[in-house]
Amino acid sequence: MKALKRKNYQLDEGKIKRVRRLLKAKTETEAIQKAIDLVLFQEEAAKAWVENAGAGGVEDLYAR
Repeated sequence: MKALKRKNYQLDEGKIKRVRRLLKAKTETEAIQKAIDLVLFQEEAAKAWVENAGAGGVEDLYAR
């Protein structure tokens, strides 16, 4: 894990509680870290999707 840095943000408490519950995080900090990780993963997945679009072919499993 990379170095952590203390930050001070004004965030919607209701959203933090909702994210904490959805991501099953024990703390608000963990919820925010998981949410950031999720966004970064989505960006990587979208990039890979675009890079691989059109690669390969579609196999007809029903041999039509």
